Amino acid sequence: MPIKLRIFISNILMVVLSVGLAFGLMTVIHFIFDTFIGIDIDEYHNGTPFNYIVILICVLIANFLFTRLFVKHIKAALNVLTDAVREIKGGNLNYIIEHTEFDTEFSAVCDDFNEMAARLREMVEQRQADEKKRKELIAGISHDLRTPLATIKAYIEGIKKGVAANPEMQKKYIDTIQGNTEDLEYIINQLFLFSKIDIGEFPFKFDIVDIGSELDKIVAVLADEYRAKGLEVSIKENTQNVFASIDIVQFKTIIQNVLGNSVKYGKKDGGCSEISCREQGNSVSITIKDNGAGVPEKMLGRIFDVFYRGDASRSNPGNGSGLGLAICLKIVERLNGTIRAENATEGGFSIIITVPIQRGESK
Repeated sequence: MPIKLRIFISNILMVVLSVGLAFGLMTVIHFIFDTFIGIDIDEYHNGTPFNYIVILICVLIANFLFTRLFVKHIKAALNVLTDAVREIKGGNLNYIIEHTEFDTEFSAVCDDFNEMAARLREMVEQRQADEKKRKELIAGISHDLRTPLATIKAYIEGIKKGVAANPEMQKKYIDTIQGNTEDLEYIINQLFLFSKIDIGEFPFKFDIVDIGSELDKIVAVLADEYRAKGLEVSIKENTQNVFASIDIVQFKTIIQNVLGNSVKYGKKDGGCSEISCREQGNSVSITIKDNGAGVPEKMLGRIFDVFYRGDASRSNPGNGSGLGLAICLKIVERLNGTIRAENATEGGFSIIITVPIQRGESK
């Protein structure tokens, strides 16, 4: 019940109660004086407004009773809110206010309080998750940078000490140093890209493009490169005249990172990756499926975490920075899309990307 309505009803009841009490009290007094004392009280008071005095007393009594009941009701609701605030202050973010007997206004406040507590709980949980990821990120960076740096240091010391005594050995040492330097550069560039996108400082250039046509161009450019790496890339299904707002360069980065993941963790002999693009409602869905061994179900929820790899080994940073799919996630989020992973029922591993369709648009 709204508080205004409760006050209105209380005022009416107070008037009714006051009149009832006054009428009853005056009736009793007149009866006592007339019957037992034999005095007409109105004549006895010689014109004194006795009736008005009785009415005033009854009004005061009724006002006191209804005010006390109303204040008690308000205090009960405020005490519930106070207890809830103390629970939240004490760290009990799961506390929920039950409000089946409160006025409409207090019920709305309780609903808002419960929503605030839920959001605060989500923020705390997100902060804890971010803190955990930050620690994993630092640990991952430390490990992935330490390995090539140690190799570079060892081979430089070998050259300085004359271990590489002939031109052939010297070339081998220099090539190893160069390879590990390139690994370091790749890791640092990936980390730089991830951090810039994560904090929203990486510039995106959005264009309205025919998504199917753009996929054809990307695959045409990348097919030979990945064939040389042992991965056959093809388009199994594609769309026509379906437009989306994307950053073409970063969209290509997504495809490259997913294909690179298939190269690293897919079949080493006869690996293939099929791309399907289809319209689904107001979105376009792009599925990139390889014929690898897939990922254990318990790991599917973590493959987009920074520095997470599906295999237990982290001994070779040259096999990947552990940031590829994490970067894909950040880019897709900037494209207002979604990305998920699943194991195909017929075998293999799939990455499914969806982005909103731009209706009636063309580049």
